[in-house]
Amino acid sequence: MINNKKRKGLNLELRAVLFDLDNTLILFEEDKFFTAYTKKLYLSFRDLLTPQKFAERLMYATLMMTKNDGKTTNAEFFVRHFADGIPISSDQLWLRFEKFYATEFEQFHSLMAPLAGAREIVINLKKRGLKLVIATNPMFPINVQLIRLRWANLDDICFDLITSADNSNYCKPNLHYYHEICQKIKLPPEQCLMVGNDAFNDMIAAKTGMKTYLATDSDHLSIELSRALAKHSKVEMPAPDFKGPLSELCHTLEKFKLIPE
Repeated sequence: MINNKKRKGLNLELRAVLFDLDNTLILFEEDKFFTAYTKKLYLSFRDLLTPQKFAERLMYATLMMTKNDGKTTNAEFFVRHFADGIPISSDQLWLRFEKFYATEFEQFHSLMAPLAGAREIVINLKKRGLKLVIATNPMFPINVQLIRLRWANLDDICFDLITSADNSNYCKPNLHYYHEICQKIKLPPEQCLMVGNDAFNDMIAAKTGMKTYLATDSDHLSIELSRALAKHSKVEMPAPDFKGPLSELCHTLEKFKLIPE
């Protein structure tokens, strides 16, 4: 479905497609995942914090990460706030996170399901010479993002950029996050299309000049965390330029002049 009112003003030259990952290329119930994830992650810190204090600290540091001012990576910013008041160093705490991701994260695979047809769509765009970015909210380190791409059956595809806590200095919905991507792939926002399921965190990319496609495949799933964030935001959200299941994306791209690299 096309937002015709906004469509008339679009620059339809396209050189890059940015894909959100969570509930865009891989489907899961957010609440089930984060409940299981937090409960298991706590075991790596049970000598330092009670379950309640750990959950509070994890949420606080995660929320603070969304306010990163760009002076350090998201990973550094997160662990600095997580470590506040804990009597061991940030480096030691981060090692605990890394050990957990290396040895325990795989158990959450059963909660995820790759979106049918997503792999074929991504491969098609790759063959057409467009730059491809995994523009997932960069709250996990790169090794975790790669694990999640494997769960989505996309780990063998050479993306031009995968945003992660290690290589990003901002988070969604900060517009600097999208500008940082454009700087790294050396393209103006006007030549990029952001594809995602989140009407807040993903569609806000339109404010940079990007075109946007709101994927509807996960509308039946719980994304309460994202909706809560949108509910408390005072930012006026732009309507998506295009909207529909991911399977219609290639049809939508027929309206663009594709410029391969």
